[in-house]
Amino acid sequence: MDFSKKLNEFNGKNVLLLQGPVGTFFNKFAKVLRKKQAQVFKLNFNGGDKIFYPFHADKYRGKLRNFKDFFQNYCKEKKIDVIICYNDCRPLHAIAIRLARKMDIEVFVFEEGYLRPNFITFEKNGVNANSKMPRLASFYLNYIPKNQGFKAKSIEGAFKYMGFFAFLYWLFAFLLAPFYNNKLHHRKLNPLECLFWFRSLIRKIYYKKSEKEIKKQILNAKGGYFVAILQVFNDTQISKHYKGGSIEYFITQTLRSFAGHSRDKHSLVFKHHPMDRGYTNYEKLIKERAKTLGIEDRVFYIHDFHLPTLFSNALGCVTINSTAGLNALYHGCALKVVGDAFYDFAPLTYSGELDFFWKEAHSSKPSLALYN
Repeated sequence: MDFSKKLNEFNGKNVLLLQGPVGTFFNKFAKVLRKKQAQVFKLNFNGGDKIFYPFHADKYRGKLRNFKDFFQNYCKEKKIDVIICYNDCRPLHAIAIRLARKMDIEVFVFEEGYLRPNFITFEKNGVNANSKMPRLASFYLNYIPKNQGFKAKSIEGAFKYMGFFAFLYWLFAFLLAPFYNNKLHHRKLNPLECLFWFRSLIRKIYYKKSEKEIKKQILNAKGGYFVAILQVFNDTQISKHYKGGSIEYFITQTLRSFAGHSRDKHSLVFKHHPMDRGYTNYEKLIKERAKTLGIEDRVFYIHDFHLPTLFSNALGCVTINSTAGLNALYHGCALKVVGDAFYDFAPLTYSGELDFFWKEAHSSKPSLALYN
């Protein structure tokens, strides 16, 4: 459906915007909503929110435990019909969504696109594991697309804008901290965060040179290799939609399963998340666990690798619930999901236990018709 037409649903409604993606998007989005005759309200929770949405906004600076009462009263006073936010698992958003449903207020959620690059996701009720999209193959196989023949718009240079916006967000969150409660944010609002991103840049340059030989070894692995996708360590997809609760647990469990049930000729490649490059490094953990299990010569750890190339040549892929899993499916790579993901159903993904995946992946390729 054309997004502009979709926004006609908000015609004449009172819409409350909570936190949006870092940058100017929600400010521009509000202007579009007003053109659709919606009355738009906005809540800012820190100086970063303020700098990108400086006018026609209210603020909340109280404690998290008091937000419930504030939100209920605010929605009643403003006669809110719809709330819109970015990510549905942030503490503030989770409280707002839970209350909105009780108050018969509609909920819409933005998220980074399930399909990347060049797409964003906008769903009613929830996203990712909270998405209401059916998990039935029959639904999609019988679905008739409404947008056949549409052309995606290519968006170039998005990362540099994201980086600049993130710098401004954290800077003004720090500068305006006396006027807000920065503890409400789901991540630390500290100017020292920029040091992690500087380290990320240094590491990116370093890994580009240092990992050339490892890449060759991976692609030339005689018995073939499996890929294990690592996600951002503090992503809500890990804390809310994965029973293991941490990347370290995922690494340990994957290595144990691979050591005990894979064929001796196969290798395992752990792919680090690029947004986590400046914060974490699991090299020591992976080496120690692999050595203890006696498979150190069959385990690789890589930071930057062209994903289409990695997936196209892989025997299979294991993920918690990363959208990179959709990329793997696109390239015909057998996929095992160990967390909770909206796309985890047969015959799109492998439905058996992880222990059996290593030897059954070759017969569990995803259905291309279902993926499309």
